[in-house]
Amino acid sequence: MKKTYVSLTLCTVFTWLSGCAYAPPNNLSAERVSASSIHHTSSLERDTSIEEITNKLPGHLYLKGITFQNAQKPYYLAINYAATGNQHTFEKSWTSVKTKRTLLHNATILLSAVQNVDSVHFTINTTIPQTITITRKELTDFYGTNLRNYNDANQVWKTKYEGQQEKIEKFYDAHPITEMQ
Repeated sequence: MKKTYVSLTLCTVFTWLSGCAYAPPNNLSAERVSASSIHHTSSLERDTSIEEITNKLPGHLYLKGITFQNAQKPYYLAINYAATGNQHTFEKSWTSVKTKRTLLHNATILLSAVQNVDSVHFTINTTIPQTITITRKELTDFYGTNLRNYNDANQVWKTKYEGQQEKIEKFYDAHPITEMQ
């Protein structure tokens, strides 16, 4: 009986310790979602679809708001990221390299999946807020393919740019992220 009690006590202690050691994963390095796994839509009644898509993308834990402007052309999405708790953790998650990769990837998926959106405007509410607008034309030029006709934008990303930070930097040399004052 004593052995059973000691075993149960040890299991309880180890379970409790492993639970206390849990740290949530870094949101920006989340597994990338494939555009082919997302419902493609061209209707204007897509708010729920856009929310579902953005909730699967890197950065989704910091998603503060989504606006779909469809009153007049050009149509665009405005995606706003902000700290949901600890500002320091949020700041550390948006390093220059991670921010560039995340925004380029997310714009690629969104412009591939949401057919009649012409651009995505991102705002990151760090200590010095940052903003960038990425257009469908810019990504078409960057990838050399029309994202409207491409079912798996994630494959384009992996084939041409995964792990090639110099090419990503070239994109941002031509399309810089702006610090807002």
